[in-house]
Order: sequence, then C-alpha cells, then structure tokens
Amino acid sequence: MATVRGGDIKQFMLGGREFDIAPEANVTYRLSGYSNESSPTGNGGMHTTQSRKLGGIDAIPLSVQTDRGDVEFLQQIADAGEPVPCSMQLINNDTYAGKLTIQEALDPNTGDGQVEVTIAGPRFEKI
Repeated sequence: MATVRGGDIKQFMLGGREFDIAPEANVTYRLSGYSNESSPTGNGGMHTTQSRKLGGIDAIPLSVQTDRGDVEFLQQIADAGEPVPCSMQLINNDTYAGKLTIQEALDPNTGDGQVEVTIAGPRFEKI
C-alpha cells in the first residue's frame, strides 16, 4: 500500500479564523528547534555551534475574501506584533500548531485573490 507523502493542506487556521489555501500550493514549513553550523578545525576535527531557530511557514498562499475583511484581519494581527494561534492540517491528517507572528509585508494580489503570508514563532510542532 502506498503512503501519502504530499498534497493539499486540508485546513489552515490563523488567529481563530479558517482560511482556504490556494489550490496545489507547495508550502515550506519549519519545525522549531535548533540549527547547526559546522566548520573544520586545524587538526581535521569539526567545530559545531548550535542556535535556536523559529518554527513557522514561508509564503503560504491564502485565498482571501474581501467581503469578510480577511486582509484587514491579517493586517491587524501583523500590526499587533504578538503571536496568535496557528494550525495546519495536511492531507494525511498530520497537524502542526503553535503561536506564530506574521512576518514581512502583506501584499494582496487582486488578480488571483490571494495573499502570501510568512509566519514564525518559538514553537511550531506536530500535535
């Protein structure tokens, strides 16, 4: 039997509001944790430093509805600068969640009715 390894996002919630994801979206997400950086030492060993990394989602394409004020809702979250609850359920029912803050500018596109949102926070993990 084949295992589902990719596909659509079934559900996306941000700040208590559900958003539709653009069809066939290919979204990059990051689990919170640590990032390693290594370099060689003079005697052939390896020197590694580790730092925390934020979890989150890069450029998730949200289908926005102007009649329900989606863009204004997202801008209010961004303006507050505070983490809000976020969850993403994948096609195989795996769910990732955390409290995330909107990063970068929100630039809605009138041609396709979408806005790409990048969000990050100290904890984004599988639940």
